[in-house]
Order: sequence, then C-alpha cells, then structure tokens
Amino acid sequence: MSTERKQWEIRKGDPAKPGATKTADGYNFTVTGNGRKPVELIFYKKGSSEPEQEILIPDSYREGRVYSVVVKKQGLSAYEYVYRQDGQDFTDLNARMFTGREEFGCKPEKGVAFRGKVLKEKPAEKLEQQIPYEEMILYKVHVRGYTMQKNSRVRKKGTFAGLKEKISYWKELGITSLELMPCYDFFEYPVQEEEQTGKYKTPIQKQSPLNYWGYTEGGYYAPKESFCQSNSPEQEMKSLINELHKEGLEVLMDFYFPEKISPQEVVDILRFWRTEYAVDGFVLMGEGVWMELLAKDQILADVKLICPGYDMGRIYKGKAPGIRRLGEYHPGFQNAMRRFLKGDEDQVNSFLYYNKENPATHGVIHYMANHDGFTLADMVSYDYRHNEKNGEENRDGSGSNYSWNCGIEGETRKTKVLELRRRQMENGILLLMLSQGTPLIYGGDEFGNSQKGNNNAYCQDNETGWIDWSRSRKFAGFTKFVQDVIRFRKEHPILHMPCELRPTDYKSLGWPELSYHSERAWFSNTENNSRHMGVLYCGGYARTKENQEDDFIYVMYNMHWNPFTFALPDLPEEKHWYVAVDSGKKAEEAVSLPGTEKKISEKKSLKVEGRTVLVLIGR
Repeated sequence: MSTERKQWEIRKGDPAKPGATKTADGYNFTVTGNGRKPVELIFYKKGSSEPEQEILIPDSYREGRVYSVVVKKQGLSAYEYVYRQDGQDFTDLNARMFTGREEFGCKPEKGVAFRGKVLKEKPAEKLEQQIPYEEMILYKVHVRGYTMQKNSRVRKKGTFAGLKEKISYWKELGITSLELMPCYDFFEYPVQEEEQTGKYKTPIQKQSPLNYWGYTEGGYYAPKESFCQSNSPEQEMKSLINELHKEGLEVLMDFYFPEKISPQEVVDILRFWRTEYAVDGFVLMGEGVWMELLAKDQILADVKLICPGYDMGRIYKGKAPGIRRLGEYHPGFQNAMRRFLKGDEDQVNSFLYYNKENPATHGVIHYMANHDGFTLADMVSYDYRHNEKNGEENRDGSGSNYSWNCGIEGETRKTKVLELRRRQMENGILLLMLSQGTPLIYGGDEFGNSQKGNNNAYCQDNETGWIDWSRSRKFAGFTKFVQDVIRFRKEHPILHMPCELRPTDYKSLGWPELSYHSERAWFSNTENNSRHMGVLYCGGYARTKENQEDDFIYVMYNMHWNPFTFALPDLPEEKHWYVAVDSGKKAEEAVSLPGTEKKISEKKSLKVEGRTVLVLIGR
C-alpha cells in the first residue's frame, strides 16, 4: 500500500466532500475515477520529481465511481498530490490549489497532470454588514488586465495583490462592491476539439485561441495561480478579500458552468467560496446554472446570486422576499439607454421602463458598458467593431452596438468632436446613475479606457485587453465627474429606492412619488419623434441618513441635437429650484457641491441645450 517504510495512516473518507477537505485529524481526499480500476493517491514533496508516498485506495473505500480516503499526516500542506489510474496520472480538478500553473496563457503539455495542494490558512473574514442592491455601486474588473499595464501605478501587476493596492482608489471613487471576472483556475486553452472531414473522417485538430476573459471550465475550487504574485494563491486571495471587507467593500465572483456539470456540484462550489473565502455574491453564467435550486439553499441564504436570462420573479411567485438576494443581469438597459443617448427615434418608452426598473422581488444590474462590447469611451468613438486582431476576419463580436462616433471614426484631435464625446460620456453616466436598480461601472470607463474599437477582446491578453491607466491624466476631469455623480446618487435616497417608484401620491403629500414632464408640466411626450423627458422625484417619499425628507429632484434629459425648453413643475411655496448637475459644462464643473448650487430665478420653464442632462434640486 505504501512505498515508504513508515506508512501513513488512512481510513475510509466521505465521498460527498469533493477535492481535499480538512478533517479533525487529517484531510479527506475524494476523486471520481474512470470505471472501477484501482486509483492511487500520489504525494510529492514540493518541487520533487520523485513520489514521497503512494497510497492505493482500497476498493472498499469506493462508492459508485467515487473514491474517498482520509489521510492522517502532519505537515500535509507542504506536499503536492496527483491521482493515478491504469498507469496514467491525472489532476484533481476539485483541488483547492494547483502548482505548475503560475504562467498565464501557457499551453499545458499533453499528458502532464497538474498537482494539487491542500488549504492551510484560516477562512477569510466576512463583511460585517451586508450591502443591499439599492445601496450598491458595482465595479467590474479582470484581475490580470486591470493592473497589468506598466502605467497602472501598482507594484504587483496583474495579481490579486495588485488589486489590493487599488482599494483606496475605489473608496475615493465611491465604489461599494467589486465584481471579479473569472478568477478560479480556468483553462486558458480548452481541450482541443476534433473535426471529422473527408471520406474516412480523419480527425483534424482544431486550434483554439487564448481565453483571456475566463468564461470557461477549470479548477472551480482554486484561486487562479497565474493571478498571484506570491506562491500561495490561498493566502493572497484571502488577504485581498479581508482587506476589502475591512474597508466595507463587498466582493462578487463570476463563474461559468457548462450544461454537463451537475447541479449539486454547482451548489458545492458556491458553498465552498462562501464559507472558505467569504465571497459576498456570485454572477453565474452558462447552461449549468439552476437558480431554483440555488435560491433554496440555506447555506447561501445571505449571498447575492446574480444570473442573466432568468425569470427571478417566477422563483418567488411575485411575492417580495424578506431580503433581496437574487439578481438579474442583462443588456436590456444598456441597449435601450445607448439608443436614447444617441438620439434614435422611438426610444422614450424604453427609457422610461429601464429608468425605473427595480422589482421588489430581486435586484437588477444596469450598465452602459461591460466586458463584452464597446467600452464607454469607444461607445462614443466608433460606429463599427474593429476586431481584426482577434483573427476571425472581424466577424466575431456583436454587430449591434448602438454606438455613435460623434462624426469621426476612431481617434481624432478635433476639439468639437472630443467635446461632444465627453458630453455624451457624461450623459451616459447620468443615465446610469440617475436610474433605479444597481449601477455597474466596467473598470477603466471612469477615465476613458479604450480598446481601439475592439468589442470582443476575449483573446487579447495585451494592451488591447488591458486597462490603459495613462488615460487617467487626460480624463481626470471626467473621473471627478463620475465620482461626484456617485456621491450625488448616494446623498439622495429617492434615486435608489428598495423597490420600483410609483407614479401616484400614495402618501398624500401633494405630489406623486414619480412623475413625467416635457414642454408642459405633468405631460409626457412619448411620440416616436420625441427625444427628451423630464423626470420629477418627490423626496418626501424617502428619508436621508439624518432621517430627513429628501429633496425634490427634477432631471431633464434632452437627447436631441437642438435645445429644448422644459416646463418647471411647481414646488411648495417655501422651496426653490437649484442647478445641481449640468452636463453642458466642463466635466470638473458639471456637478455642484452640496450648498453651492445655483438658484434659478422664478421661471415657469427652462431651456436645456442639445445633448445635455440638467439636474435640479428643489429645496
């Protein structure tokens, strides 16, 4: 049973615990074999090519195709392990850590089994207070690409430790929640597929490009080793999460599950990341996601579960839960708001729907740009995708971007074009931050990051896919604008309520909670040629942190290229209108500090310039 003189103590394990898990006196190792041939568990000292211990797992330790054994050995965290069956070594894909995968984008040698390692650190610390969907400002990053550029101003580039150096920046920006694109140990190069061709169907290997984004299979229990500066992925990722939680920020992880994965395995994986790494939420993609099952799991009862393309309301049968923890993630908001932003016809009704979308049953994630599409800066700089570098003859990526280049395709020095682009970017941020639901910013958009028109940088582990921090100086005013608008949203709870606002005066305050206006007060022009809308919020329906009534807020959206005159709804006698935000001004001057807003003289109407958003406060 052992090649070592002194045998290691073993006993039958628990087959319901995949991978290697800690027990009271050792570690439980569980693996699925191929058929019923004997399986060996092989241990190596770190970096050694010769086995230290070979354990033949007795057949009596097998349940179905699953082998499980508890190994009692002090200092087991200093060892690496693989399995062997029928003379062939294979990797434990449920290992909690891997070795030999420290280089990102390196194609594995055929027949080489990566070694696993057990965990030795204590679990990460949980966030003291949960953040509800309505309080979230979500910020999405690729662990490697966010700090990989030489101008990222971090020492440990492209790593979890590098992200840790950016926490103070996120706090200053106003972020509450960090979403990490896949950072489990995904496979950059999937198992090669075979195409059958010719009369005798000779197999031909199909070459797969690098998967930089990571929405694919992999070692679902292990932090990605190539995203680490240290030699301990466990310690480095837990250190990042602990620091985020210490600063009051939550962390969400993206996962992709294919159809072939079992629902129970998905549950086990998410339970692990919650209990071991204290992850606050998951964004789940792929056909293997069963939200009905996950929604009923009691271990995940206080965890955010976000998924695209799922009818969340059906799970709760239309009844609001005690805590909104399920969330919906889809491009509906992005597509509608981009079309409204660039002045397309017949978009007002879509704008009205997504502006107030905020179900009582679940959260909704809204964004103007995401990883799969144009960045915010490219959205106003390109009419067409430019994915030639992807090697697919520019046929990949979405052909429907609802973008507008403001008159010139790509980079330009023309002042008028650059000014228009800046204003459109500001309008895009205002459309996002002044809507209900949870706003998401794709990392780098706040300082004009560009992918040069590539809207599908899934294989671009280079300057195209990495965040270009050199633009942060040029767009410093815009970054301040984003920061100020986030602050403005947080200061006014009427802009981020727990459920959808009602167009009725259900508290008998004299004004409805939400109302619409245009060239006439209390009249909404939704004709197909309309490109403007005034939205009035009655702050009496919301309470500030000081338990005071919120202000009246009147947002005038003019997406037409010509000026438009909006009617000003009446306020209570003692209140007046003040200009709080004006996207027609320079970015650094567009948002007024509290108490410095410009008072409007007594008027019944106000002219708003073309392609401008004006926000008034009534107090």
